[in-house]
Amino acid sequence: MDNNERRATWEARYRSGPRPWDTGITPPEVVDFWQKHPHSPGALAVDIGCGTGTNAAYLAGLGLTAIGVDLSLTALLLGQQRRKSLPLPVQQRLHFVQADVSRLPFTRSHAVYIVDIGCFHALPANARFDYANGIFENLAPGGHFHLYAFDRSPEEESDPDARGLGESEVTDLFSPALSVVEIVRARPDRKPCRWYLLRK
Repeated sequence: MDNNERRATWEARYRSGPRPWDTGITPPEVVDFWQKHPHSPGALAVDIGCGTGTNAAYLAGLGLTAIGVDLSLTALLLGQQRRKSLPLPVQQRLHFVQADVSRLPFTRSHAVYIVDIGCFHALPANARFDYANGIFENLAPGGHFHLYAFDRSPEEESDPDARGLGESEVTDLFSPALSVVEIVRARPDRKPCRWYLLRK
């Protein structure tokens, strides 16, 4: 599936559903991270595959400058509607960019936090290396990359484009540029999944 086909697929999903991932609730793992990690007001956070902007809005509400990136214009327009309902200071810190997440349109942004909740694991295998480079180039030294992803089942191991990640795929791809802080098996939703926290 090429980039245009992927865009068309996500546009259709956001227009007509179903959207089981679009809960409108920031995961407790993200909330817990920010309760434990103080931040400087205005520091940059990036939400990769932000969808309708639930988590980008949460980050902006913490006082961070938040950029949500998504391939789907329909999703971002829904995010802009959400943005209009927020207090003005939060609106001013919340931004959206339509882009292929494997080709981010910015570099050296020095983000203190980059979060991806279910985007990376849906990328085709040939886009994952470029995606990782975008993380490396935009994460500040000492910054954290927080990733939620499905596991790839044994039956899917022979299919490099199957949704989900192999047992060591994250550590193999992101090391040594990023070090693993923790890997936590999440409560399975539709399939087994994990939270990965890495640090530059």
